[in-house]
Amino acid sequence: MFVFESTRVKEGGPILHTHYDTDEWWYVLQGEFLIKVGETTYNAKAGDLVYGPRMVPHTFAKVGKGEARVMITHQPAGKMEEYFRKLSEGVARNMTEEERNDLRKAHGFEKVGPPITYLKQ
Repeated sequence: MFVFESTRVKEGGPILHTHYDTDEWWYVLQGEFLIKVGETTYNAKAGDLVYGPRMVPHTFAKVGKGEARVMITHQPAGKMEEYFRKLSEGVARNMTEEERNDLRKAHGFEKVGPPITYLKQ
């Protein structure tokens, strides 16, 4: 299991993706997130938990002003901790999109679409 807390200030989030062998959960600690799992989009706020099963496309985006925090869990961990460690070391900074896709696949997931979009109010 790999569990980490993510603090986000900017709106937005990752690309739509799917994990081959890992389930993912988002537990919102502060702020508001849109979380899309399959064809369903959740408006998740502090105290909400959303489940994303493996092989089902999913993404999330921080929305609204101010700081937001979410606890993200991957079960089993697979290579996700290694992937995030590499990102924090700047490995992907100068990669082409094809190289980024290869990096994702090497760590058990792949891009299947763009980030979630939403209308700002």
